[in-house]
Amino acid sequence: MRDLLRTVEAHLDRKFAIDLLKQLIRVPTEVPLGTETLMAPDDPKLVHYVQDVVRPIMEDAGILGIMEAPLNQVVVKAGTGETGQSLLIQAYTVTQHQNLTRDPFKPRISTAPEHGVNEPCIFGQGVTQNKAHQAAMITVLKALGDSEAELRGTLYFAINNEGRSSHACSEALIPLLDPKPAYGVILIGTGFDISAGNRGRVDVYVHIHGKAAHSSTPWAGHSAIDGANEAINRIRAMRFTKTHPLLGGQHAVVYQVVYSPLAPHTLPDYARLKVDRRLLPGDEIDEAVDEVRKAVGEIPGFRVVVERGVHMLPAVVDSGSEVVQRLCDATESVRKQRPKVKYQPGAFDAGGPCALGVPTVMWGPRGGDGLLGDDFMPLSAFWDEVSILARLITTWLG
Repeated sequence: MRDLLRTVEAHLDRKFAIDLLKQLIRVPTEVPLGTETLMAPDDPKLVHYVQDVVRPIMEDAGILGIMEAPLNQVVVKAGTGETGQSLLIQAYTVTQHQNLTRDPFKPRISTAPEHGVNEPCIFGQGVTQNKAHQAAMITVLKALGDSEAELRGTLYFAINNEGRSSHACSEALIPLLDPKPAYGVILIGTGFDISAGNRGRVDVYVHIHGKAAHSSTPWAGHSAIDGANEAINRIRAMRFTKTHPLLGGQHAVVYQVVYSPLAPHTLPDYARLKVDRRLLPGDEIDEAVDEVRKAVGEIPGFRVVVERGVHMLPAVVDSGSEVVQRLCDATESVRKQRPKVKYQPGAFDAGGPCALGVPTVMWGPRGGDGLLGDDFMPLSAFWDEVSILARLITTWLG
């Protein structure tokens, strides 16, 4: 195993990796700011990125075993499979954060003292959420091919187009993989800690229908602003007692309100609320939606409709599982410290593979300035990701 690792490491090409990352940054994959926050896998922006950019890059790098998958996805399969060990590594295309990055699609390398980072960093929207991870894995796959290393297990690397807060892409992909992967890793910014579990979530839509009126005569109508305010207050009054020892509790939070029509001096007749209802293992989605429906109830003067939206399932992977321990070992071997194993309050796609029988954790370097500000990653962290992935793959599947 050590000889195989040394052989692969000797073929890891730092210049190729950085040039590739710059190339990926130049291609937009962001969800535009606005009320519509879901992006379909076949959005023209994603089709161009996957089929016209990423796939040709992999082909030009000599990467073999490239397979098509539904929903505009691409999967690489490598290894003989003789050991029975198998691993699915996924990286995403859709960029949902750092929407206020300066010059988002013009990659640049500089220090970031204004963000407390005094070492070379690469800037560009999508670096921390997906593009650094894609560049890292493609660099490793290229090194495996250039070194003619033979994996005796089975490695899958998937370009996943999930951007709708669902598990549709994983659900379309995983049943096609033969052999079915035993474990999964989702590459995303965790600061090199391992996210071994997270809460789930269902979007609940609350539609408020009133009657428009001029703002000079509000008594002539039923302003949807008033109806929405009452609904928000009722949702805020919801109380939850169920908790999970690792994931925490449930909650319901209104995170978006949209009114229409938006016209001069007009009180709108319609409001749509989006409610984030967090889920724990064992929660029934329809029951969670019905709790919000009952909390909102009837509002005099308004017609209220509550419906279920997209959902993501909770995930829990045991901290002693093989995927966690091997990822801990590989990370520690490069960074000289053991990563923490965490269980997160957010909702992520790990719940989809877990529900399909593939215990999946999330891991990767982190950067960026919060949810909205500049997106960047220290180059040292990016190269650590490349090195750790090479070690994980060769020591586990070699």
